[in-house]
Amino acid sequence: MIIVRYDVNQYPFQRVLSSSVFKVPNLHKLHEVWKKQSGKQVLTYKDNIVLRELMQRLPDNSLFYQIYHTWVANVIAPHFNRKISYSAHPKMRVHLSGTGCVSGFHRDVDITKQYDQINCYLPFTNVFEGCTVWCETDYGTDQYKPLNLRYGEALLWDGGMLKHGSKENDTGHTRISCDFRFSPKKPDLVASPWSDILSSRPKLQCTNNQIK
Repeated sequence: MIIVRYDVNQYPFQRVLSSSVFKVPNLHKLHEVWKKQSGKQVLTYKDNIVLRELMQRLPDNSLFYQIYHTWVANVIAPHFNRKISYSAHPKMRVHLSGTGCVSGFHRDVDITKQYDQINCYLPFTNVFEGCTVWCETDYGTDQYKPLNLRYGEALLWDGGMLKHGSKENDTGHTRISCDFRFSPKKPDLVASPWSDILSSRPKLQCTNNQIK
């Protein structure tokens, strides 16, 4: 795992989402505003989905996507010989304070069947404990730790083979984030430590033509 830090003034994800998508002064307090707007005392998984859709529906020419593509090109790609294939539309995430799990524990390769991809976890709020993703401490352990990050940090990690998911958000803070996968186009030219992110994986075992 590698934490990448960047200038939030140069790449103002939080400010853009606060002003143009959710219309709130503080993203991490979105649950408070949403309770008032919806008239609900108790928020559920469906509320996370409704708010996530506001992000998912952003047009390709939106300011958010302009910042996102520039960020990938300037912050991530240089570490991988500036040649990567990445998701043009990242997965948007909202995990409101007071709501339960928003993602069951899983390995991405069991869904994507893509074994050469690196995961990038890009939060737009501080994320910690119940309001972040939990990840295996090592491959196959089923022992988990929270991926704690501050706004202005992104995590490059092996979400393909490390099992991960979420827990009840009991922190009082809402998580707003996105995540995406990418692959270096010329992995042989990538230097350490960037070339090491997937290197500690256990060897893949093939049984009955299936990779486990």
